[in-house]
Amino acid sequence: MEVISRSCADHLTGKLTAPALALIAGFAVLGPVNVRAEEPDVVAGESSGFACGVAWPHSGATLLAAWHVLVHYKDATSSDAERERWDDRAWVFEREGDRLRWTEYPIVVFDDETGRFENDEANRASRILHHWEPDAAQLADIQDGLAVNERGRVSTTLRRLEGSWVSASKQATSSASMIRYVESWRIDPAAEGPIFQREDALRSERVEDLGGVTIYTTREAADGGRLLRGDFERDGTQHGTFTMTRSAGVQGHGN
Repeated sequence: MEVISRSCADHLTGKLTAPALALIAGFAVLGPVNVRAEEPDVVAGESSGFACGVAWPHSGATLLAAWHVLVHYKDATSSDAERERWDDRAWVFEREGDRLRWTEYPIVVFDDETGRFENDEANRASRILHHWEPDAAQLADIQDGLAVNERGRVSTTLRRLEGSWVSASKQATSSASMIRYVESWRIDPAAEGPIFQREDALRSERVEDLGGVTIYTTREAADGGRLLRGDFERDGTQHGTFTMTRSAGVQGHGN
């Protein structure tokens, strides 16, 4: 995989029915932070020879946009395996030549954090210890445009390969004494919607690889493709669900 700037960080065409194969989503170029999304165009056929987007059956919806990704899960390896846990982040998908750029912002900021974070005894904000769902105001915040913190931002490009989108092959370790952190990202086709897979590893010629795989499997697309729901799994020990809500774009919130 190419070197990821700023940080070491988590499947796009659907398996469409015959009528839907004629629908290919056009490109909605989002650009970098502080750029709002445009409504995608839908064109017939694949005249460009390259389909960068998802045309869900009967909707023409595209993945090319900014998204809020909310995960609810439990961790079987923790001391409290039944404890409800949550995480969220922003994903941005945009066209870059004949490739797809996938950018992740792990820190999302809301105008009102009520019900999302709480203050501890030292008056420090910490996330609530149960599943969080955005209220009406927070949902509007997501849909109008996400505020994100640039800290921890990661980004890579994916190329089209046999119907999937995959990041570049992992680079070989240059020295037997060197331990490298590598990642591979991919988006694969499925009947219900895209499957997102992120694999990370510590690699060396002298030791066995250490790594993990995170998979987001879409089970349902709703609201004209602006809402995706599915199953979440990390390393076979963290299991739960995810919800992706389309946003108008992302805006930087500083460091």
